[in-house]
Amino acid sequence: MKFIGLDAHSKTCFFVVMSKTGRITKRKRVMTNEGEILEFVRSVKGQKELGFEEGVLSHWLFVLLKDEVDELIVCQPSEHDGPKNDERDAGEIADLLRVGRLKSVFHADNELMNLRTLVSGHEDLVGVINSEKNRLKALFRQVALPTKGSKFYKSPELVWDLPTDTQKYVACTFFEQLNLLEEQRRGYLERFESNAKRFKEIKLLMSIPGIGPVRANQIVAIIVTPHRFPNKYHLFSYAKLTKHARESDGRQYGKKPARGQPLLKKVFKSAVLGAMKSNTSFRRKYEAKRAAGASDRTARHEVSKAIAATVLAVWKTGKKYNDKHREVTQRRNQKCHSGT
Repeated sequence: MKFIGLDAHSKTCFFVVMSKTGRITKRKRVMTNEGEILEFVRSVKGQKELGFEEGVLSHWLFVLLKDEVDELIVCQPSEHDGPKNDERDAGEIADLLRVGRLKSVFHADNELMNLRTLVSGHEDLVGVINSEKNRLKALFRQVALPTKGSKFYKSPELVWDLPTDTQKYVACTFFEQLNLLEEQRRGYLERFESNAKRFKEIKLLMSIPGIGPVRANQIVAIIVTPHRFPNKYHLFSYAKLTKHARESDGRQYGKKPARGQPLLKKVFKSAVLGAMKSNTSFRRKYEAKRAAGASDRTARHEVSKAIAATVLAVWKTGKKYNDKHREVTQRRNQKCHSGT
């Protein structure tokens, strides 16, 4: 068995091949193009495993190399101490692969993975829009003019309240930029709604209270398949909705946030508001938690976990959300936990 560590960059890639005993048998730098990468990997004869870190090129490399090796692992980027270079990084990946200590990051070669580009673009756009809104607000606040309400961003006539021509000009450019950005955002929303008709997974998740076209697209793009998670607790960890206890010498010393997807946490947290707008089991769960003495924050957090668990159950079963069924399941689980 040969173990291949790959350190990939936009211009070049560095390969290190290691034997079972840890001896480096081959090392080479190649240009980052399909031909040279495949030529090197195919030059390594016999059984081979290959690993590289998650990054900008990781999905392209995954699709390119998945059928060229016996096992392919995309791993989390590691933190290096001391000197760092391409050969050292590739060698470390090969060595960790050899001893079975690489933790795999999920990748798949299907159409749902392509949704990640759309979702990522939308997140970037929303970030730019929020930054522009903050700059516009700051321009008015520095001369003590009010900026309350969402209507403020749709009221370009307010620029005439600014005292100087320079401030008026800058405010005009901000309003123009926001109009253009919002138009682009509407284009993303149209694509999200169109995807609900193309992908049954997205349409299915939209049956859950609080999960609209945008959140359904985000969930499907990140998770791709619910069967990655054997149970809801694995999803809680991946969505950063839980923390892991830190223990040493029999003593606990705090909790550490799970490694996962911050966007997924944001989706489930923001879905809580929509889920509680009507009389749903999620709203009743929130009210029950509050009545039992939980803080607003704690109650909302529990509802976000309930939404995540529901997403996993609905997606795995392929059946649309049923509010009554969820409440029956919830009562059954409570009885199991109480031992009655």
